[in-house]
Amino acid sequence: MSAAALPEGQCQGNPEFPGNCSLEAALGAIVDVYHRYSTRGGNLDLLSFDDFNVLLHEQAQHFLQSCGRDRANYLRDLFKETDLNKDRQLTFEEFTIVLAKLTDDAHRLSHGHDPCGPDRD
Repeated sequence: MSAAALPEGQCQGNPEFPGNCSLEAALGAIVDVYHRYSTRGGNLDLLSFDDFNVLLHEQAQHFLQSCGRDRANYLRDLFKETDLNKDRQLTFEEFTIVLAKLTDDAHRLSHGHDPCGPDRD
């Protein structure tokens, strides 16, 4: 039974994300993707710039191809901007700043709008 077919407020259980609703499943997928790339350099839960670069090129090609994000130094500048403690690595919390940008693009596209709308990068 899908989460959409369940009565309001009820979702199927899962040990990691107990509700297993659509949003919780999406959050689990985001955490999984982050962990696949954050462990490449041997530092669990930290993304180096190289890991960050590979993650976005492999998982968010359309994000990089829109709004001039394929220009030289865009990813390096984005990495520096989101590395709030300036340790040259992104924690998951810092990475969520990038996710907000991705989600904003996806939301605009869902309405048929230009992903480079008013708050264009």
